Amino acid sequence: MFDTSGLVSVEELPRNSALPDPFTFFNGEKVDSEAEWYERAEELRRLYQYYMYGVWPDSSQEQVTYSIDGDVMNITVEKGGKQVSFPVTYHVPDPETVPMPENGYPVIIAFLLLGQVQYANERGYAVITLNTNHIAADNLSRTGVFYELYPYGQTWQEQTGALMAWAWGVSKVIDALENGAKDQLNINPEYSIVTGVSRWGKAAAVAGAFDQRIKVTVPACSGAGGMAAFRYVSEGKTYDYSALGLDTPYLMSANEPLGSLQSSAERHWFNNNFLRFKHVDYLPFDQHLLAALCAAPDRYLFITGSYLYEDWTNPPGMWFTYLAARQVFDYLGIKDQIAIRLHRDGHMITDGDLVYLLEFCDYHFYGKEAQIDLEALTRSLYLEPANFDPAFAPYLG
Repeated sequence: MFDTSGLVSVEELPRNSALPDPFTFFNGEKVDSEAEWYERAEELRRLYQYYMYGVWPDSSQEQVTYSIDGDVMNITVEKGGKQVSFPVTYHVPDPETVPMPENGYPVIIAFLLLGQVQYANERGYAVITLNTNHIAADNLSRTGVFYELYPYGQTWQEQTGALMAWAWGVSKVIDALENGAKDQLNINPEYSIVTGVSRWGKAAAVAGAFDQRIKVTVPACSGAGGMAAFRYVSEGKTYDYSALGLDTPYLMSANEPLGSLQSSAERHWFNNNFLRFKHVDYLPFDQHLLAALCAAPDRYLFITGSYLYEDWTNPPGMWFTYLAARQVFDYLGIKDQIAIRLHRDGHMITDGDLVYLLEFCDYHFYGKEAQIDLEALTRSLYLEPANFDPAFAPYLG
């Protein structure tokens, strides 16, 4: 268990309406080097565990094995005399029609379902899908294989929310691949891409922040608790979406508030400490810092969302997170390893999103020349003069 010295109770945290600085430690000291940034990143992981998502389990005592039956891989985890199992489904390209790269195909690990499995396979990407109901129930029951191994308890050290539990499930998939399944399935776990939509987009973001083996993190339509900045409110603002075919200004309706995340319908995603926050300004982080935890020389972040009819997910807030997190990628000299694509509409990963994602991955994994403009992944309609917020300006260097 990590050291919590220096941390304070939720009630003792100072109020701060500005985005917390990535380069200032919790105690006020400044980050002065790349090495110190990675120390700051570890501090942020501690803060997110203590104040929001709950504990990322120490898996050093886990034993992960697998068996394969048809298109299902059953994963078994043993720890402390307990044993649990859960299935995942897989689809791998046919090597007779899609040449296999050295060390195997890259793999998309998707929460629940990816609608473009065939397309991904044709592009040379394996797909593994994980049903999170096996890992942790999406309710307050705290049931599922995760909680069989790590029961939800009375102290914060025993409190892991469902988002972190689902992220653990992804980690076990990677463990199984590394423990031999990669050779049987012709999959390269070093080229893993993790994605999900909505609440599973939040979980994908958490997985990428805490399992540093994940190469590309792709949170889709993730909103509050995912990639939308808590401190950026777009509710009530109007936007010129004429480029999307709208003839009149678009009025942004309600963004998902803190109270919704703390409600009986969603509070199980987090730990008990998170329920004690009365206002987002007391959070010692914001979601640009979760995004920044994917910043490393061999890692990537690809944020997706929707402009229209997704007001609850706060798309301008996700754009703000992208801009603010890009500071860290830029500081590490990897500015082109963070991307964002906001599609027209749809609470989903669209066909267009996947085209851009796989072009992005082909370029960065294999150096393939992109067939589309990857610079589009650095732009949005929120740069248009009618939509521009001066709050964006400090992050546009």
